[in-house]
Amino acid sequence: MPSANSKLASYGRPAATIAGVLFIWWTLTSFEWVNPLFLPPLGKVGVAFSALLDSGIYWDAFTTTYRAVLGLLLSAMVAVPLGLIMGRNSRLYEYVELPADFFRSIPSSALFFLFILIFGIGDASKIAVVFYGCSLILLLNAVYGARPTREKQDRINMLRSFGATNWQIFRFAVLPDALPHIAAGIRICASMSLVLVIVTEMFLGASSGLGKVIYDAYLAYRIPQMYVLIILLGFLGFAINKVCVLLERRATFWQPNHTTA
Repeated sequence: MPSANSKLASYGRPAATIAGVLFIWWTLTSFEWVNPLFLPPLGKVGVAFSALLDSGIYWDAFTTTYRAVLGLLLSAMVAVPLGLIMGRNSRLYEYVELPADFFRSIPSSALFFLFILIFGIGDASKIAVVFYGCSLILLLNAVYGARPTREKQDRINMLRSFGATNWQIFRFAVLPDALPHIAAGIRICASMSLVLVIVTEMFLGASSGLGKVIYDAYLAYRIPQMYVLIILLGFLGFAINKVCVLLERRATFWQPNHTTA
């Protein structure tokens, strides 16, 4: 169990890094070594932050998070079960391997306007972009995690020798081996979903969301506000990643690299 000093050090190092970045920022802007158009003073950023809180930025942050999380959840609900099935059935996977690799090679941004034609300019098109971008990654991660290996097959044969059912074999042998791969895919897709939502909110005619607010600030040359929104996005992505890490630790508690919080 980590001591109090180690916990204090683990919190102190990131705080020291943030303080160092803020000091460098303050130094560059105070001595006017950087054009304020590119890096505004910290005071103006603080004023812009206060103004954003009063303007109701909470709804835009909620809308962006809702679109990203819903798209990620839908892709996991569809892609993970399919990947587990295909991973256990190699012949079935041979039919979809080429199409999966083909569509995975097409960037989601190249299909923005196709999604507009199909789903319109509402939330459906933005969620569909996230679903497309994340589902193929989760599908392949689940396939690789469920594929039979010699060690896994030995455990399956042992369970069968004790009279285990197919469900018990899946629960105690296949799923535990696949969960680390699935969890890694979810962590990757969590960041990707936020990126895709921000980009779609900028260019797919969104009426709300952090991406739209950032784009409006850019067009109006409200640079301090744009910096505040970028920082908020960083904190939002950090929080989503921390939630994914917590869920991964609970789902794969037997992994040796996990430490207790």
